[in-house]
Amino acid sequence: MRDDKIVPKLAALARLRLEEGEAQRLERDLHVILHHVERLQELDLSQVEATFWPIQGDEGLRTDQPRESLPVEDGLGCAAELDGRYLIVPGMREDA
Repeated sequence: MRDDKIVPKLAALARLRLEEGEAQRLERDLHVILHHVERLQELDLSQVEATFWPIQGDEGLRTDQPRESLPVEDGLGCAAELDGRYLIVPGMREDA
């Protein structure tokens, strides 16, 4: 199924503004992605065991251990603007 209006519809739902020519490029990309998904659906996976985690065992994982937290000053040191221990986020301030 091919719908030339699907990308503008999805962009509207996601509240995205597309530049000129972008919808056509995205529509082609979406078509390629859906083609690959259709090919994957053709595979016989009846003999493949379902798995939640592709790695067996606990390789590479460490046990959680409580430890000292990062100091607030270090964690917020690169923030653009602070109010004490809190970040000031543009668009959230009353004067924005």
